[in-house]
Amino acid sequence: MPNTFKTGDVVKLKSGGPKMTVSDGAASGMYLCHWFNREGDVWIPQHAGFKPDQLVAADPST
Repeated sequence: MPNTFKTGDVVKLKSGGPKMTVSDGAASGMYLCHWFNREGDVWIPQHAGFKPDQLVAADPST
């Protein structure tokens, strides 16, 4: 059974990568997630949609 997440949950891809914040779950079953990438001294906001079985809960405190 796929994971279910709610707005504000901190997740990451099962394959690794940065922590992301879930901002919305669409009727299509995809989750819209936001994160930041650093380019030099600048943090660039990013976002993408992911299927629930691609995501796992991440510890927001680490």
